This record gives sequence, C-alpha cells and structure tokens, in this order.
Amino acid sequence: MAPSLTKWGAFVPLLLVNIVLLNHPGYASAGCPWNAKGLLKWSDSGTWKRGRIPRDNDEVLIESGKRVLLDTQPATLNNVTIAPGAVLVWGDVADLELNVEYLMVQGEFHIGASDCRFNKNAFIKLRGRYDSKYEVYNNRKFIAVAEGATIEIHGRKKTPWTRLAQTIKPLSDLPCAFLYDHSDREANPFAAERRDGMHVIVWREDGTLFDYNVFSPPYAADFGKFVASIPNGKVIGMFAFNSLGERSTDNFKALDNVIVNDLGGQMISKVRSKLDTYSLITRKGSKSSTVEHYKTDGQKEPEGEAFIRITDWNKGVDFQVAKSAATRDQYFRVMSTEAAYPKLELADDVIGWGDGDKIVIASTDFDWEQAEVREIINCRDCSRSQIRVNQAFENPHFGNITYNVDERAEVGLLSRNILIQGVMEDPCYAADGRSRMLCRRFGRDTFGGHVKILRGHKAAHIQGVELYHMGQQYIEGSYPLHFHMCQEVKGSWFRENSIHHSFSRCVTVHGTDNAEVTRNVCYDHLGHGYFLEDSVEQDNVFDGNLGLGSRFGTLLMSDSTREWCKEDYPKKDFSVNCEELATFWLTHPNNEIMNNAAAGGEGHGYMYVFANLPLTKSYKVQQYLGKVQNFSQRHYPIKSFYNNVAHSYKQSGVFMDSLISTGKLADEDGVPENGIIQTESLYDPRDPPGDPNGVRVWTKMERVTAYRNFQENLWIKGGNVNVTFSSVADGPEGFSGGTTGTDTGTSMEYSLFIGRTDNRGKASTYAQRVDTKSGEVVLKHEFDRSYPGNPWKTYTGVSIYQGPVYVKHSYFDQFYVDYWNDSWTEVLGERPVTYGAAVSFKKDSTYPTMTSQYTTNLTFGFCDSEKKHWLFFGNSSLYDWEDLDGTKAAFNVDKDGSLTGTPGVYIIRNHRFFTGPECTYHADWNMALCPYRYIKMEILGKDGNLGNDLKDKYPLIVRRDDVPRHPFDLMGEVRREWAMRTHSSYLVDFNNTVEGAMFPSEIKVYAYGVESQDVVRVGICLPLDTTDIDIRSDYPTVIRNYNHTTVNSLADLDADKNKNAFFHDKKNGILFFKIWSHHDRTNDSQQCSEGNCYAVKIYLNNGNLKKMRTCSEIRYPAFEDKRKTPRIPPIRRCPGGTGSPEGLGAIRWNEIKKIVHQEYDVPCITNLNFLGRKKVNDLGCFVEDTQQFVLPQDFLNAMTRDWCALRCYQKGYRYAGLTVGKTCQCGQSVTMTAEAKDLKGRGCDKACTGNDKQLCGSFNRINVLTTGLA
Repeated sequence: MAPSLTKWGAFVPLLLVNIVLLNHPGYASAGCPWNAKGLLKWSDSGTWKRGRIPRDNDEVLIESGKRVLLDTQPATLNNVTIAPGAVLVWGDVADLELNVEYLMVQGEFHIGASDCRFNKNAFIKLRGRYDSKYEVYNNRKFIAVAEGATIEIHGRKKTPWTRLAQTIKPLSDLPCAFLYDHSDREANPFAAERRDGMHVIVWREDGTLFDYNVFSPPYAADFGKFVASIPNGKVIGMFAFNSLGERSTDNFKALDNVIVNDLGGQMISKVRSKLDTYSLITRKGSKSSTVEHYKTDGQKEPEGEAFIRITDWNKGVDFQVAKSAATRDQYFRVMSTEAAYPKLELADDVIGWGDGDKIVIASTDFDWEQAEVREIINCRDCSRSQIRVNQAFENPHFGNITYNVDERAEVGLLSRNILIQGVMEDPCYAADGRSRMLCRRFGRDTFGGHVKILRGHKAAHIQGVELYHMGQQYIEGSYPLHFHMCQEVKGSWFRENSIHHSFSRCVTVHGTDNAEVTRNVCYDHLGHGYFLEDSVEQDNVFDGNLGLGSRFGTLLMSDSTREWCKEDYPKKDFSVNCEELATFWLTHPNNEIMNNAAAGGEGHGYMYVFANLPLTKSYKVQQYLGKVQNFSQRHYPIKSFYNNVAHSYKQSGVFMDSLISTGKLADEDGVPENGIIQTESLYDPRDPPGDPNGVRVWTKMERVTAYRNFQENLWIKGGNVNVTFSSVADGPEGFSGGTTGTDTGTSMEYSLFIGRTDNRGKASTYAQRVDTKSGEVVLKHEFDRSYPGNPWKTYTGVSIYQGPVYVKHSYFDQFYVDYWNDSWTEVLGERPVTYGAAVSFKKDSTYPTMTSQYTTNLTFGFCDSEKKHWLFFGNSSLYDWEDLDGTKAAFNVDKDGSLTGTPGVYIIRNHRFFTGPECTYHADWNMALCPYRYIKMEILGKDGNLGNDLKDKYPLIVRRDDVPRHPFDLMGEVRREWAMRTHSSYLVDFNNTVEGAMFPSEIKVYAYGVESQDVVRVGICLPLDTTDIDIRSDYPTVIRNYNHTTVNSLADLDADKNKNAFFHDKKNGILFFKIWSHHDRTNDSQQCSEGNCYAVKIYLNNGNLKKMRTCSEIRYPAFEDKRKTPRIPPIRRCPGGTGSPEGLGAIRWNEIKKIVHQEYDVPCITNLNFLGRKKVNDLGCFVEDTQQFVLPQDFLNAMTRDWCALRCYQKGYRYAGLTVGKTCQCGQSVTMTAEAKDLKGRGCDKACTGNDKQLCGSFNRINVLTTGLA
C-alpha cells in the first residue's frame, strides 16, 4: 500500500450554484474545443439551476457529466470547481476574464487545443490573501489539476525568444541621437534654472529650440502672452518643477485656463501638493495632440517609459517631456526617431511578435540588472527578423560573435495572449511574523497565484501562456508552474510560456519524472528559477528555456541571502549554508539540460548540487517506491548538459560543488534540510548509473558558453566531468575545478578561452582613496570597458585549483598585462596593473594541487612575452593573491611541451624546497620549470600537533635534506599535503613553537601519484624516549603485528628493495622509511594505481609526547639520485607559432542565420535654420526704454548674451536686450532718443547669471545686441 498522498480529486466546495444534469453527446477532443457538440452556454440561464447565471461572489461547481462553454464575461466569483467527468471550455470570444480565488480542475479545462490554438485574448485573474478563507489543503489563489483531471491551454503561436543579431548601443553612445538635450548645459545653459514654477519649452517642427521660459508664482499675464505668441505648429513642452504655488490664487486659475482652454490640458487642475508631478506636451493649434502626465504625492510611478512624447515620423523627430524629476535635468529632449524608437536586428524570424508586446533584452555585461524591458511598436519597414521598440536603451547589449564566442544578448518575449495573473494587494499587508518579515524584505505583496499539477492527472499541456505575479513567498510549494509529486508524467509538458515578475520560482518539477519543460521564458523571479526540488527527479527534459533576473528569496536556505539566514536562524549561525541561488537548480544528474540560456542573476546560472537522501516529501515516497536509493545521486552520469549558455551572474555561470543537507545525517552538523554544506560532493559517476559498485565512467558537459560572470565562468568540482567543445570568455576566472575526494578529476577539452573580447560592456570609473603626507587623495580612472569589481584583479582562462584538472586541445587568446594609469605610480608607490594569463592558479586556494594535474596540446593566438602571458603566478603583494597552502604549493605539468617547449616539465613555485640546479626560473611567469617528478605526501593524525585544534597553526615543518635551510611549512587548514620530489629525502618536524604543541600518538602517512619507478625517503622526528613503535600498512606491503623489516642504517634503508623496511635512529629519535609503489597508475584521474595508495600508520606506544623538541639541526646525507637529469632550457616563446580556434569551442556556425557586424547607430540630422544668420554685434549700453523691447524672459541662473541673441533671432527680432543680469527682451528697432541714449559702454555692470564673464545690463540699463537677422 502506497503512503497516503494528498489527492485533491476528493475535494468538493460548498455549492451555491449547481449545474442541472442534462443528457449530452460525447465531447470532441480533436480540433477546436469550442466547436464540440453538446456544450451548454454559460450565458444561457437554462444551463443553471433555477435559471440563475452565476453572480458575484458565488462558488461554482460544474457537476460530473456537464460540459459548459464559457461564452460570456462571467461574474467575479469566489471559486470554480470542475468536478470529475465535467468539462469547462473557454469560448472563442475575445477578452473574457475569469476572476476567482481558485480554479479546481477535477474534470477537464480547455482553452484552445494543440491543433487549434486560441488566438484571442483571455485572462484568468487569481485573487486572495494568504489568510483567505477560500483554501484547499492550505492552498490559496491557485489553479489545481487533480487526479484524473485534464488541463489544456494553448495560446497563440509566438516565438518565445531569440537573440540579437546586432549590437545595441546605449543612448549615451549615440552622438547623433539628440536634436535637443536639456541636460546638456554647454549647449543649453538655461538647464541650470531650478526655480519653482512651470518650465516651458518651445521647439520648431524640426526639433530645434524656438524658445524657453520659466513662470513662477504668482502667475501674471506674461504666461498667457507667452503662449499666445507661439505660432501654430510649434511643439510646446511643460514641466512643473516643485511647487506651482497656492491653488486658491487667481494667478493659478489663470494658469489652468491657459493650459485647458488654449492647449487642451485636463489634468492641471488636479495638482495640489508641492510633490505632485505634472507635465504636458502638445502641438500648438492641435488640442488633440496633447499628452499629459500627473502623479500625486506618494503615488508610485508605474514601470515603463519616463517621458510623454509627440512623434513626427515624417520629419523623423520625437519630442519628449519627462514624467518626473527622476530624470534629473533632462526634463525636455528631442531625439531622432531612429534613436527614440530603435530598430532591433534579431537572429531569427519571429512569429507572432506585434504592436504592444513586451520584450526583455538580457544584459551582456557583469551586471545582470542591465537587462531592459521594452514594448514593441508598429514598424512598417521591418522584416520578419526586425522589430522596433518604444524607447532607447540605457545600457549596451552585445549582438555579435567575438573571437568565436557567441555573446549575443537574448531577447525574450514576455507577452502572450492568454494571461494568468495574481492580483496583488497594495500596500503590502501583514498579520503575522512571516508576513511582516516579507513586507520588510521586499516592500510589496509577494503572495501571487500558482498552478499545481497533481499526481494521477490525465493530461497537462500548457503552452503560449503568460504568467504574471505568480508564486508565493509566504509558503513553500506554490509556484507559477508546478508538477507536484506526480511520480511519472510522460506526455505532460509546459511549452513556450512566459513567467515574469514571479514571487517564487518559475517552473518546478517536484518528485516527478519524465516532464518536459521546453522553450519557456523566466524573467525576474524570487528564488531558484527552473527547480528540481527533491534530488530524486529524473529523465526530465529542460530544452531551449531562457532564464534571467534571478533574485534571492526566503523559502530555502540555498536561495536566501546569508544576512537573511542569520535572521531566520538566530540560535545558530547557518549563514555559510545559504546564498547559492541558481536560475537552473539541478539536484539530480539524470536529466536532459540542453539549449538553455541562463542570462543573468544574483547567484549562479546552473548549479549541480545533490543530496545524499531524497528531500522533503520524496523521502517517504522513495522509501516505498525504492526508485532512488540513498546516496545514489552521486553515481549517476549527467544524462545531457548540451549547448547551454550562462552569463552575467554575480557568482558563477556553471557551478558544480557542495551538498544539500538532508537534515537527517550525523555528518551534516545540524544543518537544516536544504541548507548547502560546503564540502566535497563525492560525485563519482558509474555504470550502471547510480550503482556505487559499477564501473567508474566519465560524463560530459558539451558546448557550454560562459562569459562575464562575476566570479568564475565555470566552477566544476565534480568527478570525472569532461567539459568539451566549450567557449569561455570575459571573466576574472574562466574555468576552475578539482576532484570530489575520490579517484576523479575534471577535464576541459577542445575549448577556447578568450580573456577580453570586443564585448566591452558599459564604460566604468574606478576610484581609489590614497593617504598621502598632504592628506587623502581620491584617484579616478575612466575605463572604456566594465570590470568585475576591482581592476587590479588578475584575470585568467584556466585557474588551476586543487585538481586534477586536465586541459587539453584548447586555444587561448587576448590575455595580456594592462598598465592602465602610469600617472598614479608616484602617489601609490606602485604601477597600476591588471595581469592577464591564459593559465594561472587559484589566487586564494587552501588546497595543494594534485600531482596528476597537467595540460597538453594548448595553442595560443599570441606569443608569450613580458606583456602577454601564457602562464602567470602572482604573490601576496598583488590584489586578490594570498599565500595560502594551495597557492604556496601550486604547480602544473606541461605534458607535451606546448606551454614551455619541453615535454614533461613541472611548472612549480620557485622555492628551493621544490627546485634544483636543473630548473629554470621564468620571471614573467614567476614560476620555476623543473625536470623532476613529484608526488604528494599527506600526514594525518588524531592528537597532538595533528589534532583538529592545531590544524591551521602550521603544526608541521618539512625540510628536504639537500636544502635544509629552506623548509616548507603549511598552515594545514584543509589538508596537510606536501609536493615532494621523487628520488629525494625529507625530514618531517613537528613545530614546537605553536601553543599546545605535542607529539601525536598516531601518525598516518599517505602518498598519491606514486609510480613504480618513484622513491622518496622520509624521516619523522619523534620523542627521544620513544622505543615501542607499532607500524601498520596495507600498501605497498601488508604490515601487521610488528612484522615490518627493521634495518640498522640509512644506507641499508636506501638499499632495500622489498619496500617494507624501516630505520629507527634511536640516538636522534627519527623514524625513516621510503615511499614507493609496486604499480603504475592506469588513467589520469587515479591518485593511486587502482586505489593502491601508499599508506603507513605509525603508533607511538611509549615516550613523553609532551616533551617537544626540534630535529631541524640534525643533518643526514641526502638520498642519492643516480639518474641523469637534463637541465630545462628557457621557455620557447612560441614553440609552434600561434594557433587557431578553428573547430574548437561551442559555436556551431551552420546554425548562425544572421549577424550584422556594424553596431546600431543613427544618422545625424543637419540643422538648416541658421544658414543665413549674420554675425552678432554689440551695439552698446543704453538707458532702458521699455517701449522698444517685448517678450521679457528671466533666468536666475542661466542667462547669457549668446542665448538672448539666439532667442530673439529665432522669434524674428533684429535686436536683443539684456537687463539686470537675468532678463532678455526682444525688439525690432533701437531709436537713439534722449531717453535711450548710448552710454558708451558705461552703466551696464551686471554679470550675466549664466556666465559671470559677460555683462547683461543693469538696473534701468540695457545691453543691446544684433541677433544676426538679415
């Protein structure tokens, strides 16, 4: 008997309205469902009991056997339940809206069909609060599809998403975009006018400035005269800056009258508060052209355009007035229509995209919030792969292939003709602790609607639907689209839907196998986006989906911020177990993830992370079903991860690491269920899949494209994962990874790495504060590209970490050293620099590198030089580099010589502990090149200096016998591992200077990477009075019960061939032995041959462990290496010349349909208005005669002689006059009367308010200029 699961099919609501049972013919399942015979009309009173059509607030039950056609607008209902055997069909009627608290489908619900798409507009609105009384099993505000039920929703066919085929420039980078820009104070100094009142601008029909004025309260007749003087056809813009004064005054009424009666405005009378906003634009003489915007104080500005506008498509001019002061000084502007309404080149022909549809264009920079939403407008000259949108862009959006990397921005269609929408409350409401917390964190209602498909449903097909304000933060399990504990759903799917502004995820597959999630768009959502919930879901297909705008939520620790976790778990700090948000949250490898684009968010693009047990409700279900065994997830190969893209994430593009806590296992340290444990995942794929005893196999990630992710583009710390034919570019770290704690590694093959592409992102400014003798100095540098944080940060293609990582058959280009501002050098005391390198090392690693780490067959698009590095290692003097255990012991093997020109060279830290006379130091790389082989020795124990309390206190010091003055110590925070030269000898000393130092009673020595020809002699310093030593080993010789061979000297030990001899120098208290192996490794990822790792356990059965000492001054002859070792020559800068990316990387050129290489730009419009203008002349200073000059204009902050002359010229006046520094007037003649005599330049002594180097008259004095009118 299966465990009891929630079956909503048994639920029946209180019936306020009943359907009368009628005989009916069979329902036609093919074709258009509204044409089926026997459908009863909703609008027919005879359909309903007692002849009453459902009314507002009714609860409706469509009884079994009834088939109802929704043919009219229904009332606002509490809920609708379609009983088992009943059918509700949406009629072929435009703009119907079903407004309910929930819709329970136990029978069938149809809107269109797969072979008859519904092409009209349809709306389902789900309303209600988290405390609504209308609930089913604690579910509210939902559409549910129960056991035995069918849901068929098929919206109009529309292309879900595509990519740009041409780069979009931001408005700021279009030099010919503006014909007038009010914020350009050099061209328009009156932008400095900040007076309260009505700011009015007048433009000519071609967009050039005609006049500008500011009218402050009290409003005199000047405002009416000014408006009356404007010729018909001119475009007038008005913007209310701060207060318009007291509405009760007659002057305010005069303002209203002019705007209403002369200009056709209607909203001005609503303005009351100083903080109300009002703007208007109109064409003089055409009241029908008037557009206004009004917003009360405190009212939220709706999303969308920031300007009202009048567009003249014939002249190619767009006039704009700001809706609010949020645009700063840019209250008024005129743009060319090509700039105001950009035409986008798309990579594909798009179907169904039309006027009024909304799209989102993804960021192609490090900042995902550069994504922008626009509305499509009608475009008569667009092809099927072009669209025109309603406003210019604030950010660049790359639309090209650069250095063979496809970095084209995704363009997702948000609009669909069928809309399922959660109706939200405003303002945010709260009645309990959780709701108050949500209001505090998000500042809005986050209780949206949800669609839930339950186990045993007959069919679920949802396509072409827009889901808006869906999902619920208040409670888990309420998601926009959700297969809930269905177990098996082969044949059910979600296709080509748009989920945006979601409050909890986009698509969830929970306890369900064989679901299809195809070509959906997921934008701006809280929590993980595409979500495999319980680490049991298998054989699901996520194909061709777009996800972007992933924001942190609160439902799980993984998709919550660390700060929020501290608040949510006050008794214990679990913050380290939080903040691993992902657009694609992949908790089981056995799923198909292909052709998707993760296009930006606050966390990761794709995160592979598994649990050791099934999670949440699946735990008990799987105990019964037995399909998913405990600890089996780690042993499944990735079924498919193919042709996926990840960019613009604050963390990683693709991330594979860590474990999900089950909340049930002892080694999880009390971390609650669904917390993230920062430990090795132990991922180890096998054949048969899931079988821990199966054959270890490699699994693939193929054709991955990752770029401009803030941390790593790819972080793959998995087991035997081969990333192949992939493209990685434009990130601080391209690819890094390592083992999962088993004999596994990570491989990168046939891929290309580009340091910096033509996708520069948004220009950035870097500022650095510096303390100098004369005080603090702020240095600033302008970059023509964006950076992921600090520009001092080294950027790399491959960052070698713990390893082993095998990089093969791959190409690197555009990695170079950038000295970006030498003028800072004297102040800083160092030269500002960004180091770039094709191959480098993890800058803050605590894991020493595995000795099996190597690269081979690497090619480069540049030759290695002082400023272009194939490889580079920094030091702690450089930004972001730290001298930790891993960075101190970093190395790589150049297997075929493609890096150094010499095959088999070890590239290792330039420390005498590692190097020898045959090594060569390469200064540009800061690494030594050595001909030796190295193995890895690890020392473990349970007490003394090997106990946990001293693990990060440098408990051990190791010396090589031939260079004893150059010891090597490790902090030991994570691993106590030393890279050791074979055919050498070492002395291990316990550090007696650390607090609490003590000899351990048990010492375990392991060695990795040892081959049959290798040998390393090791001595361990012990207490002088220790005489009873028990030695045990499993390999290379089985040692038990003191059956090891004891020799009497180092010479005897060195001569031993049986590999089980030990020499205890009791005089000096040192135990010697040799590390070696009988076998060779048979594959790259083996740490040891078939698991046969050198292992010796040493037990000290007596001696004073607390009597610490050092053996640092005791000298022994070094192990004699009788082999001849050639000296490594200096590297060959380009041993094979530069390479080619041909055939490498993720791009498939045969699938690229269209690329426009020239960036989008707009042509300049020539202004012909001033071609006949003459030179402006200063006629002198006169006594002011008010009869000769008219049209006074006052600028308190912006008056200049140039502006006044231009203003009067544009109005057709021959003369301009300036008085009291701020007032401009115009006249047709200047008569030299006694009253207006020439003062020979004397008396005009007021500086112009917009230019204090000019004079603009005085009191009763006027500077007169000619305007240039012929």
